[in-house]
Amino acid sequence: MKTVMQSATNSGDGAKIASALEYVAAKPPPGMPKWVEISKDGAEKAKKGDIDGAKESCKTCHDLYKKKYKDELRANPF
Repeated sequence: MKTVMQSATNSGDGAKIASALEYVAAKPPPGMPKWVEISKDGAEKAKKGDIDGAKESCKTCHDLYKKKYKDELRANPF
């Protein structure tokens, strides 16, 4: 996650952020039903130049799933 998303968001480049979010959307973990929707929403915002909106999508996903992802999936990638 960090290698894909962190460099994209740090760049501030909407196209890179959108590409990273689309990549993430294509790999939804089990048990995280809003993952794809949130990622695609962020990608659309990034494509339109709304970098803050795209980052807010990241925050939304983190708020919902970061703990569960770390606790349940980090050691056992899907």
